[in-house]
Amino acid sequence: MTDIVPEDQIEQIVGVPRHAADHIGRTVPGKPITVYILHSYDCLDTGIDLRDCPYSLALDNGIDLARWIQNIPARLAIVDDYLVPANYV
Repeated sequence: MTDIVPEDQIEQIVGVPRHAADHIGRTVPGKPITVYILHSYDCLDTGIDLRDCPYSLALDNGIDLARWIQNIPARLAIVDDYLVPANYV
């Protein structure tokens, strides 16, 4: 299950400003590796619990670490119900 990060901290953690439409994520090394999702303004405007966002639900399925560069923000995509980096920003 994903956890909510305070809104005043998430942009700093992910390392980029919030985007209008794109979800952006960043993996942070550690035990376990943590994945942070910066939800788009469009997503926030829906008013849903961010843990119910399709990107959060995809993260709940796990990630393939081989696809990720740690500590680099990436635009996110969902492939076969899994969260993946679409391209790095």
